[in-house]
Amino acid sequence: MNITVLSGSPKGKDSVTLQSVNYISKLFPEHTYDVFHIGQTINALMEENGDAFDAVMASVTQADLIIWATPVYTCLVPAQYKRFIEKVFADGKAPLFKGKYAAVISTSINFFDNYAVDYLRAINDDLDTLFTGSYSADSYDLLKEEGQIRLAQFAAQTFEDVTSGAMFGKRTYPLSYSWHVYESGPAPEPVDSGPLKVLLIQDENYDGTNLGRMVDRCTQGFKADIEVVTLSELNVKGDCLGCIQCGFDHACIYEGKDDFIDFAREKVAPADILILAGEIKDRWLSSTWKQFFDRSFFQNHVPALKGKQVGLLLSGPLTQMVALKGTLDAIVEWQGAHLADTVTDEVERSGFIDSRIDTMVRRITAFAERGYVRPATFVGIGGRKVFRDDVWGRHRFVFQADHAYYEANGLYDFPHDDADAMKMSEDMIKLTQDPDMRQAIRKMLKKEMVKPHKGIVEKTDAPND
Repeated sequence: MNITVLSGSPKGKDSVTLQSVNYISKLFPEHTYDVFHIGQTINALMEENGDAFDAVMASVTQADLIIWATPVYTCLVPAQYKRFIEKVFADGKAPLFKGKYAAVISTSINFFDNYAVDYLRAINDDLDTLFTGSYSADSYDLLKEEGQIRLAQFAAQTFEDVTSGAMFGKRTYPLSYSWHVYESGPAPEPVDSGPLKVLLIQDENYDGTNLGRMVDRCTQGFKADIEVVTLSELNVKGDCLGCIQCGFDHACIYEGKDDFIDFAREKVAPADILILAGEIKDRWLSSTWKQFFDRSFFQNHVPALKGKQVGLLLSGPLTQMVALKGTLDAIVEWQGAHLADTVTDEVERSGFIDSRIDTMVRRITAFAERGYVRPATFVGIGGRKVFRDDVWGRHRFVFQADHAYYEANGLYDFPHDDADAMKMSEDMIKLTQDPDMRQAIRKMLKKEMVKPHKGIVEKTDAPND
């Protein structure tokens, strides 16, 4: 069997994810494994009429199975991998993948790795591959016997599926784009944002497009001039390399070599309101936006957006994009920021889009003035706990700067540290060992649970005018 391995890690042969593929190749040596270090060689792959990209496509043509092997960077694949996927579609190479069997192997600390897998699954649906399944493991699973057995089982089933000609269906429908041309109407009544710092970030200049007109409408909605930064115009030397050198002191390997770190510290950090604008490209935002999120990892697991209001201006079929919606929610919420509103051009009525943009401007300003951040859902709470436990435990020596921040800011909120709750539970457990007491408490539970809440309501007075 000819297997093409598309490795997304920028670390090349030193990729943790790739070791899972190497392990499989040792267990199943009868197959041929053609490995391409996509993440590490992305610059060569992006060259016009370059041999590197052609070599990958030639391997895909001959492949019986394509393995997408990648680490998870900021809830998705690395920016380098995203750029490669964009090129496959842009260069018209998608038909080469049609009918090929495909599988995904990823490694991470399981922080929203499901969205990375969902994204690659959807990409494979668009490429018309026969998707056999995914294996999303913890980065250390291969070191455990259980992980080795499980990986071998996954590989064995995948190879059996290919040799037996197994049939698989799609899980996602093809994207349906609107071709409506949005034209902004009369200028809105501008909102006075006072001393609030408002920053609008776009990945490229969208003049003359729906998104460009949406950005113009948004900026007109603020009484004061707001700053607009175009990511493609910044001097950015490269993507995140996954080197983790920032873990000790939040100092990036690119420090002083390009504009990104200064931009993050001097523009993004002090902003009260962030408005992010971009077009949807192959089921996510652009690789330039992915580079922004990946390079922001120099701050590691510190909630750098805490307390900020975030608004999204997006062009494209957002409502059809599970992975995009999920990753944006996760990125904003785990950091303690507030996703105030999202506006797209999907609805084919310009007046409606105008009203939505104007509403977003008013709401995001009001939220910022009040300091309101919506309570975290499972997305925020679960995400923070994954980071909390990882920084506290096995990766503390790697992420020393995070550990210092977590200790200083009370983020190590382990339940066993709540002495009052622990004592209450112990006392009540002892009480309920008595059958009569247990029955009495059962009858009291409903009223006692709501009693303190009712107490707050009863002692609350209406505010004075």
